Amino acid sequence: MRNEGIVRNRLKILSLVKNARAFLEVQKEFGSFDRYVWEFVGGKPRVNAIKSLSQIQSRTAQSDALSKDLKKRGFTFVGSTICYAFMQAVGMVNDHLVTCLRYGKV
Repeated sequence: MRNEGIVRNRLKILSLVKNARAFLEVQKEFGSFDRYVWEFVGGKPRVNAIKSLSQIQSRTAQSDALSKDLKKRGFTFVGSTICYAFMQAVGMVNDHLVTCLRYGKV
């Protein structure tokens, strides 16, 4: 809690430990966390044809399902919006604008 270089919210620190344990259980059950999360998008990236920033969503049915399942497995601080951001970050969802250089490369 005294380390200024990390999040110092007690609940988030406790959540980190709890989530690490739950992560290991998911790995044990599915063989890898990767295999588990990709099931929520059918094993392939979801490519959205977004033409304007106003079309970008902050959550979807898939992120809702992932969030709900993670919580059932004991994870905390894993709301649907956080799950959707994770899905975007790891390439499960392509939300680049169709005019973006990265759209076709991701």
